[in-house]
Amino acid sequence: MTSSPPDPLTIVVTTPRSDTVEIRLDGEMDDETSYEVVDTVRQLLRAHRGVSRLELHCGPSMAGDPTGLAALLMIRRLAEADDVDLILTGQAGL
Repeated sequence: MTSSPPDPLTIVVTTPRSDTVEIRLDGEMDDETSYEVVDTVRQLLRAHRGVSRLELHCGPSMAGDPTGLAALLMIRRLAEADDVDLILTGQAGL
């Protein structure tokens, strides 16, 4: 039996309020794509110094491996370092 290729990762960023940045993820977050998510968060936190809330929404087809989990932990550390509340929602398959 052959497995189907993983869904490509999509990252959608919005700023619904001046104090909030939302990132919506869908697809596979693995060692090839997790760096992109962490880098996106790092850039957003630099660009939006006034935000106090980072909402990370994982889509229903979001899947990941240990590298994806490590990326989520790095994102948490980045948010904490900037005193930003991290809200993780969705049904990630991590």
